[in-house]
Amino acid sequence: MRPIGPKIAEGRDSEIYEHGPGRVLRLARDGRSLVPEAEIMRYVRQLAYPAPAVHDAGVGYLVMDRVEGPTMLAAALKRPLHLGDYGRLLAALHLQLHALEAPAWLPAAAVPGDRVLHRDLHPLNVLMTADGPVVIDWANAARGDPAYDVADTWVLFATADAPGGARDRVLAAIGRRIFLRHFLGDLDVEAARRAIPAVVEERTADPHMSGAEKERMRRMAARQSSR
Repeated sequence: MRPIGPKIAEGRDSEIYEHGPGRVLRLARDGRSLVPEAEIMRYVRQLAYPAPAVHDAGVGYLVMDRVEGPTMLAAALKRPLHLGDYGRLLAALHLQLHALEAPAWLPAAAVPGDRVLHRDLHPLNVLMTADGPVVIDWANAARGDPAYDVADTWVLFATADAPGGARDRVLAAIGRRIFLRHFLGDLDVEAARRAIPAVVEERTADPHMSGAEKERMRRMAARQSSR
């Protein structure tokens, strides 16, 4: 499928184009089928989970509603005094998702279970709209134990590269600790800690992660395993 409007965004593995009134077209750079992603989005949406409405999908493309709003990360950076609120909101989105029984056709996660997992549910994949948060980027959705999803968000947020100079990195570290304290405060931290090695094993095999991020992940897994 060819886009009928201009490019409006791009990520590590796809590009997003305007595609008519209120719709966008996502094109996968590797040409993989986006039908599985569309199916899980439709599944969770019909169970009242906040995901974009899907209109069409096929090999290499997905047409869905355009969702207007900043990412949760951008919103939190503009309102740093509310970092704790955003952490609790992300935890609530995890809990709401993990209450859903996973369909049998979802691939299995490294930690077995029967719940729907997003496996990328972090502040860059939550858009803050006028009607509330909407979760995007369902490419990694799987069936498994909620602890894996929580550990995945914990690891990604704690070890991501921080842009800017030394002062910015210090402020980012402080902000991360505040956010994570409130995010993890409403979740099963011990179960998530046990799932960290499985998360790190998979994330360090991801070519999109930097070498520094992978090293921080390994150190985090070692620290948590020794507790």
